[in-house]
Amino acid sequence: MEKIKLLYKSYGVTVYHSKGETDKKIVFVHGGALDNAMMSWKEVIELLGKEYDIYAVDMLGFGESDKPDIQYSIPVYVEFLYDILRQLNIEKTNLVGLSMGGGISIGFSLSFPQMVNKLTVIGSMGLYSRMPFHSFCRWFVNSRFNSKSYEWIGKSKSLVRWTINSSLFRDKNKVSDELTDKIYKLIGDPECSKAWQSFQRYELGKKRMTTDLAVHLSELTMPVLIVNGEKDSGVPVKFAVAASKAIKNSKLYIMKGCKHWAQKERPEEFTEVLKEFLML
Repeated sequence: MEKIKLLYKSYGVTVYHSKGETDKKIVFVHGGALDNAMMSWKEVIELLGKEYDIYAVDMLGFGESDKPDIQYSIPVYVEFLYDILRQLNIEKTNLVGLSMGGGISIGFSLSFPQMVNKLTVIGSMGLYSRMPFHSFCRWFVNSRFNSKSYEWIGKSKSLVRWTINSSLFRDKNKVSDELTDKIYKLIGDPECSKAWQSFQRYELGKKRMTTDLAVHLSELTMPVLIVNGEKDSGVPVKFAVAASKAIKNSKLYIMKGCKHWAQKERPEEFTEVLKEFLML
């Protein structure tokens, strides 16, 4: 897979490119916390093969992209993604976003609908105006326990594995030593959570999400696929169901038994659903 190095303002950005045999494009946007482009999308990209021209972006503050001391937010990332797609000469694409990346993808699709052919979101931010246990979540992300939690989890690989099992994967047998090692290594970077904590502190407003995309979902004009893990505690299924009713041209797919990282836990299933949607 090709690595493309770009600049956004003065910051270095890494984009992964799998050249397709057609010019049909997909752009993948990863989630928050310790995520990056290859962490969430490597298996899906490989399963898609060469039918699509695929790009996966390490968002600013994540992966191999620079991690500047700025205020991260959905509006900042929408502007960032627009600039990156223009540099890549992508005029129109299928857009796929996970969790934080789902919120960014919704925001981008609302701001630049002419650039999005079809939108797919999974376990997505932007489907709700208030998080589950919103007041507690807001208190936590603004407390010292937020940053300390990464230090505590990083004390051992067994704690990393427990964290994956508790909120990301339902099937414990799918949590490989390789995945555990990757996350354990990432959590050892002192800047590993800087962008995500900044993003959380901005977006979790006192009463509701600061960038409230849920009230604008009905304005999406392109076909939308909403995928959600049945057991996702971060984005409960009820939000996905409500969003599918608000978006006129939408399709809902629930991944039975999965938690938040459903496309990582069962990439074959997710890829088949995505391919079917894109071929409609």
